Amino acid sequence: MPKTPENPESLYLSAKEAAAELGVSLATLYAYVSRDMIRSEPVPDSRAKRYRAEDVRGLKERRAGQAAATPQPGGGAMVMNFGGAPVLDSAITLIADGKLHYRGSDATALARNSSLEQVAALIWGCRDVQPFTRDTVPAMTPLLEALNGKLSDLPRIERCLSLLPVAALSDPGVYNMTDRGLAATGARLLRFVAAVISGVAPSAEPVHEVLARALTMGDKRAADLIRAALVLCADHELNASAFTARCVAGTGATLYASVQAGICAAEGPRHGGFTNLVESFLTDMAHRQDLEDAVLARLRHGDPVPGFGHPLYPDGDPRARTLLKMMRETHGDDPAFLRSQRIMDVMADAGGVKPSIDFAIGAMGATLRMLPGAGLAVFVLGRTAGWIGHAIEQHRSGQMIRPRARYTGEAPR
Repeated sequence: MPKTPENPESLYLSAKEAAAELGVSLATLYAYVSRDMIRSEPVPDSRAKRYRAEDVRGLKERRAGQAAATPQPGGGAMVMNFGGAPVLDSAITLIADGKLHYRGSDATALARNSSLEQVAALIWGCRDVQPFTRDTVPAMTPLLEALNGKLSDLPRIERCLSLLPVAALSDPGVYNMTDRGLAATGARLLRFVAAVISGVAPSAEPVHEVLARALTMGDKRAADLIRAALVLCADHELNASAFTARCVAGTGATLYASVQAGICAAEGPRHGGFTNLVESFLTDMAHRQDLEDAVLARLRHGDPVPGFGHPLYPDGDPRARTLLKMMRETHGDDPAFLRSQRIMDVMADAGGVKPSIDFAIGAMGATLRMLPGAGLAVFVLGRTAGWIGHAIEQHRSGQMIRPRARYTGEAPR
């Protein structure tokens, strides 16, 4: 029967048809599904999946650069997709030719030797100012300490969201919008987030060491891996949370408000919260005797393996490559790392798809025996540096971001 607009089957493509339309492997198709870029549904009376044709063809157009992105006066209009033309100026991060750069510096090289504080100062454009001094350790007021104690049973990220507005009210320097003032506020804010997530008092100690003590079981090599992961998570151009942080900053709100907004956006399972899916998957695989068969079964049934493939890095995520290489150097014989390596091998053989930073962070968490939710904690703390950078850049621009919508409702009567 031919596929026609009246035939519901025209709404869907099989896995092979969708992959052929996009010119990708089945594993890459499943990676797109896991990122919610393509919707999939069960085929009635079958274990197979079918894929929405409009999503497949829309993604194909965007990848070919055919999606329209028309900027309005003042740089306000936005079309947010992976393949669209960039329409907002930023000097912070460049993603090009399979590489990631922070203000011209290769992020993977920075991950080898730099701290998050050093990378934050770079992202914030601090040329003549060193923001991370002993004068920029935030104070815990009696109100903050009391509230923190009452919220001690909350998950780390929710506790941070609850305390940030109170911390802003307790920080008299938050309204200093000079370059030096913004940098100093950014330093206090980053250290505050690190302290709350780690469950300790704020200090001038490197944040990766603070976080390593809170999330690991005493592995002395953990701090360096966590430091690298924080640097690799620091920014990723105009993703959903960075754009959200910029929108809030554009209204004139404080850096604390921008970071709070960024965390809210990042918690979603399609963004930073995706690390929780990887964590759950790796926990499940740890109890499988037939690990290779379990991974292949997911692919066979159209269930994506979380943490593989990234639309901006068709040849592999350089962040994942760097972090996994560092783990291989320090924990290459660890059973949990070897299990992650077996999964990566299966995925490579099944369709040539490579791990993203989400999988690398999940593998790090499993290898270091980190506490549940640690992946999201690492992502949020690292990305806090980027959110602050985007908020500072938006403040300096003096512009408010006001996108226009393409109206698709009923015609006026």
